[in-house]
Amino acid sequence: MYARQESQDVSTFFPQQHKVLVGSQATESSFKRLAGQYDVIHLATHGYFNKLNPLLSGVTLEADAQEDGRLEVHEILGLRLKADLVTLSACDTALGSGYFAEVPAGDDLIGLTRAFLFAGTPSVLASLWEVNDRSAGILMHSFYGHLRDDDKAAALAKAQREMRARVLYRHPYYWGAFTLVGQMN
Repeated sequence: MYARQESQDVSTFFPQQHKVLVGSQATESSFKRLAGQYDVIHLATHGYFNKLNPLLSGVTLEADAQEDGRLEVHEILGLRLKADLVTLSACDTALGSGYFAEVPAGDDLIGLTRAFLFAGTPSVLASLWEVNDRSAGILMHSFYGHLRDDDKAAALAKAQREMRARVLYRHPYYWGAFTLVGQMN
């Protein structure tokens, strides 16, 4: 419900170069075509984790004539990105197979964060559980505001502390799901 607002809000932090794809414009084909051109990629959408086959985990975009609208791990592994940061403002995007999974994995953790790291981005901000889209938007606004002056880890920590100070969003459910994977600076 608040994903469109969040996307437009985040774009204001990048006034020189941004492309906002919302609604029917936010196709999987458009993402694949454009993603390699940007230093920051922010996806405010629905995420899902497939416990039985983590390669089929992904985020939901719009379908079009070429693509089904499900940007899945196995597809992300084939992308080449120059983004310094990918933010997955969606549910369950930091989950992966591995040590604590119900189904044992092979030698590597597999999930969205690992896929984006493999595709070339050094840092991924993702969620460990289902997130509230309203509070996620507020957290993201604060995160990108702090990112102007701080490294990624400090910006996230400050944004989370600000959420804790809000009466309505002080419970960790509203701010604790987001974790930074990869390079912190």
